[in-house]
Parts: sequence; C-alpha cells; structure tokens
Amino acid sequence: DRVWRLGIRCPEAYSINFVFDRYVVPEGAKVFVYNEADVVIGGFTAESNPGHTVLGVTQVPGERITVEYIEPAAVQGRGELHINQVTHAYRDVVGSAPSLNESGSCNNNVICPEGDPWRNQIRSVAMITVGGSGFCTGQLINNCADDGTPYFLTARHCTQGENVGTWVFRFNWDSPTCSPTSNAPTNRTVSGSTMRATVSNADAALLQLNSTPPESYNVFYTGWDKSNTAATNATAIHHPSGDIKKISFEYQPVTSATYGGAQVWRVSAWNDGTTEGGSSGSGLWNQNGLLVGQLYGGEASCWFNFNDYYGKLSTSYSSFSQWLGNCGDQLQGYPITTGITDAGLDEPLMIAPNPSTGLIAISAPVRSGTIAVRVLDAVGRVVEEHTVTASGERIELDLSENAEGVYSVQVVAADKRYTSRLVLAR
Repeated sequence: DRVWRLGIRCPEAYSINFVFDRYVVPEGAKVFVYNEADVVIGGFTAESNPGHTVLGVTQVPGERITVEYIEPAAVQGRGELHINQVTHAYRDVVGSAPSLNESGSCNNNVICPEGDPWRNQIRSVAMITVGGSGFCTGQLINNCADDGTPYFLTARHCTQGENVGTWVFRFNWDSPTCSPTSNAPTNRTVSGSTMRATVSNADAALLQLNSTPPESYNVFYTGWDKSNTAATNATAIHHPSGDIKKISFEYQPVTSATYGGAQVWRVSAWNDGTTEGGSSGSGLWNQNGLLVGQLYGGEASCWFNFNDYYGKLSTSYSSFSQWLGNCGDQLQGYPITTGITDAGLDEPLMIAPNPSTGLIAISAPVRSGTIAVRVLDAVGRVVEEHTVTASGERIELDLSENAEGVYSVQVVAADKRYTSRLVLAR
C-alpha cells in the first residue's frame, strides 16, 4: 500500500472542515481525517459518495488536522484528491470548548422527558453544514415504497447559491443529558446529496443523500401528511444556531397563511421552546406525529416566541411525487430494522438517546413494584441484568463498558415485558 498525508493548520481555529472538489477513490482505498487528539473521521471510501466526485468533510476539532490517503497496490495511481475549500471555525461548533450551547436558554434538549413521544421523529432529523460554515436543518422522509431511500426534506432557501453535493449531514447529535447540556459524538455524518426538486411557493427542497446512513446511526424516515389539514398542536425538532438538537411545542392549532409568497402553516406562539437561525428546513409535525411542513422563516426567539412559518407539504408534494410516490394523503414512517427481532407479545419501550455512547434513560409504563432490566447482545446473550423498584420515573443505566453494537433492552414487570432495540456507537 501507498500512503499520502497532508497537514492543514488554521491557527486558533476551534475546528476545521473542508471540501474535496475532486474525490475519486478506487475500490479498496480509504481516506481518513484526524487531529492531534486522535479524533478520527472516516475512512471514506468509494461508497462514501458513489457516482459523484465532490465530497464535504465535517468539522474536526482543533487548529491542526491531517488528511491521510491509503491506496492499495492493486489500484495504484487511480485515486484523485483535490481540496478546493478549507473552513475554520471561529466559534465552537463541535463542543470542544465549554461554550457548547449557542442557542437560547429556552430551548429543550430532545433527551428531556417531553421528547419521549417523539423518539422516532427525532431520529430522522439532521443538522446540515452548508457551504462549509452555515447551518440548516432537515429530516429524512419516507416514500411510498417503504424502502429506505434516503430522501431528505429541507428549506429551498438553504439551497440557493449552494452546491448540495458538498453538504454534510450530521445525525444523532443529541445531548445525552436533559440539563445541563452535554456533548455527543459529532462524527455520525453523511457527505453529499443530489437535488431532486425545489418548490418556491412552499420554500421546500427535496434532496437525496448520496449514501444511505449506516445501520449504526439507527435513523428513521419520518411519515407525513399532505392533506392540507391544520394541526391541532404541533412539534418542531431542529438545530437552532447550529446547536445540539432541540424540540419545541405549540399547544394551539396552527393556521393557514401566506408568507414571502409561499403557502405556509403559521405557528402563532411557541408554548415551550422556539426556533432560531439554523432551524431553517426543520420539520413541523402534527398531533399524529406526521410531518406537515418545513421551516421557512419567522420572528421567533427566546425573547419573542411569536410567528414562525412552515412551507406546506400539501403545496410541495405534487413536485415530490415523482420520487416519494402516490399513496394517499398520509404515510407512516419507516423504521430501519437492526436484525434483532422482538417477541411478538412484547410492548414497546422508549430508550434515549438511541444510538448512545453508553448512558441511557429508559421509559416504561410501570408505576410500581419490582422490575427486571435485561440487556441482550445480538445473539441473545444476557450481558447485563438489574433489579430495580419502579417509581414511575425513567430508569437510567450506564452501558459504557459494553462494546459497540446492536442490543435488545427488556423491562419485565409482573406479566408484562417491554422491549426495544439499542445501538451503542462511539
């Protein structure tokens, strides 16, 4: 094998990210990016951006990084790499310094108990690095074939003047603690996308990620409702100001309106949380957990929580149907299976965060009595077992001593068994 290394230094930068405008990596070759603290991104391969020659690389903490290319002898001379853009962060967008929180203090971390009914939708949402230094939000959206094609909905205005092929999509960036906010891995990314359609009168853009998120990301493809029926209450999941993922709630009905020439759903006032710059493109879900639009703009902040506007999916869907299909006004979401099959009589269990680095909170509808908590590996072996007294609160476990992989978590109480899949990834 042959190895090339390129050092990049940006003095006093919090982090560095860059774009390959020429990325041709033959089969068997790999690209790694790492810093002096042994944070490693990659390896990127031919499958990281199939059919494309542009690749964006997410933020790596520190002022000095190394780009390493390893080329096997069997494909000698076939690789081509060229970097045309390097961006250094002047603020801490990866949480390597104490100032992780960039958004307003009224925002709610998705791990908090109010996020429990929204665990699936939370897994669909990703932060987008736009143009190396800007931020938007979006979400994976299901299609009528239920086949896991990585279609991704965001705001049209985020795409204007930008090459979506260089975008980086960061999944699972969720604080593992409700309060105070703590950091989570920032390397669960997908690089590059292809534009499928934009709709100006709904400020909507449908992309297709250039590679499918790995199974270990445990993503969800959100369901949707294109019926043009106003939600009786609404929920937003987003990355305000490029911060770790947050969740906001409107307990009153949304209303139909026009904003900036677009057909929108108006959130008159957030009851809990808000949105900010960086939230653009994030979804609005109705009382049934179905996506009805994406954030266009508005006036909301922690100090003035009024008037946000979401481009209507009912307006944009006809332009998306070529890719998403025609299967009625509503479609449920699509979960990615992990190879562990739950017993048919088990009832669902909520675990967050999921994926997790080790610390998890378990919510089960058990209010009293003694319960057993079991953690099983992918072949069904019990790797941890605990007996606790139920108090109606969430059960917290530290599984950080267990290896990365897919597990099944069971809570057994009286004649009931609750179970859920868990992915440990670091």
